[in-house]
Amino acid sequence: MFSGRKKQLRCGWNAVWTSFLWVSLMLCAGAALAVDGRVVDGNGEPVEGATVRARAAAGATAVATTASDGRFELADLSGAVRLEVEASGFRPRSLRVSAQATDVEVDLTRLTARGEIVVTAAMPELATEVDVPGSEMERGGGDLAEAMRGLNGVAAKRRGAINLEPSIRGLQEEQVGLFVDGTRTFPAGPARMDSGISHVGPHAIDTVRVVKGPYALTWGAGTMSALELVTSRPAFSTGGLSWQGRAGGAWSDNGDRADGYLSVGAGSERWRFLVNGGYRTGDDYEDGDGAEVPGDYESTDLRWHLGWQPTDSWLVEYLGGYQQQNDIDYPGRLLDATYFHTRSHAVSASKTGGDTFDEVYVQAYRNLKNHRMNNDEKPTAQPAPGRIPPFGLRVDLPTEADTSGARARFSLIRGAVEWSFGGDLYRTEQMAERRIFRRSNDFLIFTDNVWPEATIEDLGGWAQAVWVGARTQVGATVRIDAVESSADDLTAFYLANTVGDPDQDDTHVSAAISAAFEVQDGWSLTVGAGRTVRTPSVLELYSDRFPATKFQIAAELMGNPQLVAEEALELNIGSRARFGDVLLQVDLFYRTIDDYITIVPDPTLPRRLPLSPQTVYRYVNGEADFWGGELRLDHRVNRNVAWHIALDQVRGEDTTFDEPAFGTPPFRATLGAQFLVFDGRLSIDVEGRFVDDQDRVATSRFESPTEGYELFDVMAAWRLTPELSLSAGVFNLTDEAYTDHLNSPSPFTRQRIFEPGQSARIALDFRF
Repeated sequence: MFSGRKKQLRCGWNAVWTSFLWVSLMLCAGAALAVDGRVVDGNGEPVEGATVRARAAAGATAVATTASDGRFELADLSGAVRLEVEASGFRPRSLRVSAQATDVEVDLTRLTARGEIVVTAAMPELATEVDVPGSEMERGGGDLAEAMRGLNGVAAKRRGAINLEPSIRGLQEEQVGLFVDGTRTFPAGPARMDSGISHVGPHAIDTVRVVKGPYALTWGAGTMSALELVTSRPAFSTGGLSWQGRAGGAWSDNGDRADGYLSVGAGSERWRFLVNGGYRTGDDYEDGDGAEVPGDYESTDLRWHLGWQPTDSWLVEYLGGYQQQNDIDYPGRLLDATYFHTRSHAVSASKTGGDTFDEVYVQAYRNLKNHRMNNDEKPTAQPAPGRIPPFGLRVDLPTEADTSGARARFSLIRGAVEWSFGGDLYRTEQMAERRIFRRSNDFLIFTDNVWPEATIEDLGGWAQAVWVGARTQVGATVRIDAVESSADDLTAFYLANTVGDPDQDDTHVSAAISAAFEVQDGWSLTVGAGRTVRTPSVLELYSDRFPATKFQIAAELMGNPQLVAEEALELNIGSRARFGDVLLQVDLFYRTIDDYITIVPDPTLPRRLPLSPQTVYRYVNGEADFWGGELRLDHRVNRNVAWHIALDQVRGEDTTFDEPAFGTPPFRATLGAQFLVFDGRLSIDVEGRFVDDQDRVATSRFESPTEGYELFDVMAAWRLTPELSLSAGVFNLTDEAYTDHLNSPSPFTRQRIFEPGQSARIALDFRF
């Protein structure tokens, strides 16, 4: 009933608590009723033979199979109902409806050779999801965040050839909570050459969930917005051992990017396993003017999964991963990456059905990341007479970031309300030591503790209620976090030039409410409000004159132990309307951030390195406001032709300095069309992106304007057999020379990194 993208209009802090209390006081309901509806695919065509299971209050269940017209009916239900829909060749879907709902339409996403990206627009437990073809995830060399630039409201920062970092509606770095299979993840190094999600190979990913706004409170702490990667796993099979696999490769001419992958898995009635491996490599690429941009990288990715279903209601899973990346160029950083080594492990157990709870889920995990940086290919490695120092330097910067955590969730349906309770905790330990040598004789000049054996611990608990009516759904969540931050190896300079206790502990309260209304068939409205609190990062608290990552400048910054957590209050409103073959979605937001963490110059502080800019900055708290939204219109002309247009805009104001907020992307418009021929076996996609100039910049933080640009891509995919497909495309067809506004500038030339010029790509994919 509430399919598609959902957004919320937020109503203010009093409304959050008042509405949550109202939801919490709802009583159990009712008489036995029936639910009927239809299951369709992404083109609106009926899906025959889909299994529809309903789970309602007091353990009532029902099962139905869709007919040739995709219709189903479930009887003897009461209160709120959770529908679980499965069909061969489609992604399973779960949604909540009222037990008196009629003509429920369930959209299923067809499984492709590449999986798909899923965008959640509102509270994850309330809103439905919008599916985006997974080919977007693998285009452009296989970097996930780079591909996500095509999603409304989502941007990405480039600091090097791969490991781009996502940005959501002007939110950056720790303001966006990052998760992999439910586990909290953080970057491996203080120079932020990676993001928390960049250590999972793109071909291991089944789903990407993006939450725009403060509605992922059940995922973890500090999620002003959130993004989760869900990796692939095979299905259990009732007909004996069922094998599956995938193999393929791709090559792009610009930068000589190569990408190969292989996965093998199997499932039986009680067991399943999957092993997924990939290898990516690339070289320097050319921008649209023919200039060479450093772009070397090498990445080996491995993921594995083992699942055991001892009974129909129990599921135990182990997920593991390993990634090794070597010799990565970072033109947007003072150093390059020698390597990243990542190991991850997660164990979970879940149970559905029971006398007390309808669902129980627990998980424990550990992520270990090692990273090293060097300046071998940077100007600082070469002698330069007249420079201080005139001799070449050798910089060695090993880092370690280890995160351990656990989470639990308990859910039950009572009448028209689904109640959920849970908690989570994580502990992240971050260590980094910078050693600077004279390159000619390897004489050690000095050593710095960049991440001074710092630890952040967060223990959170939450409660949620979701009420489902005939045409209305309302959900509310409250979350409380106890946070501790500490550092064991602070420098004498830091202790002498800061005020306040470096060891901090605090309690944060976050809350959100979300509602969806079906005004009439095919037209729904969503509104919501939420408040989230973000703990300052280790660099913001403890750095001793280390360059910024968020602010893209090479100047040194001083940590501030007196920083308080950022507090964001966001309001949302959205609408989704279908008029025959036309789907229109509009989403608007307004966000204010109290105690917004920004920077100010401090002329009293001496710089640490003679090659750094003269002025040293401090992190301080301020205020900022953001507003904007997205619009998307999709029109399927007939079974073979479809087109869409998408617009998105983010505006930000740093009221502390009375200037635009740093790092807000410019206005963007996308126009695309798809043509299917040969009964859909061949698809041709044409897309144009039009990006405006960005001259609203934070000049006091050295942010420079960028010019707008136009990009055109042409892609074709031909399914030669049900198992084998061939795809090819030309990206940046007109060989435009351009740079994305969020891209980091070179610390030596102050020019932003340019994106690749015209690039041709060919890929082969085989599923078995």
